[in-house]
Amino acid sequence: MGISFEWTVKFGDILTVAGAFIVAVSIVYKRGVSEATNSAILTRLVDDFDEMKKEFKSFSAAMSEVATQKMQIGMLMKWYDELRHGQGFVRGHRTSVDGEYPPS
Repeated sequence: MGISFEWTVKFGDILTVAGAFIVAVSIVYKRGVSEATNSAILTRLVDDFDEMKKEFKSFSAAMSEVATQKMQIGMLMKWYDELRHGQGFVRGHRTSVDGEYPPS
């Protein structure tokens, strides 16, 4: 007594296999489109992030320059105040020493 297998194929079976194949292909295609879209979005985000890093570097350099200028202005104002009070190389109302430079 052997096991017998029926080799007959019905038209409905062919339609079922074809339908399953079409569904599988559409799922794979949809997933591929989704991954490609996500990849493009990530690429744009990375580019935007690199641009932001460059802008922050230039902003940091500008802020450092402003801080240096502010310090220099403060030093100049201090020197100016000292010179206005006659301390330094400006001729003031001195009785014994006229300053470093000869009078003209």
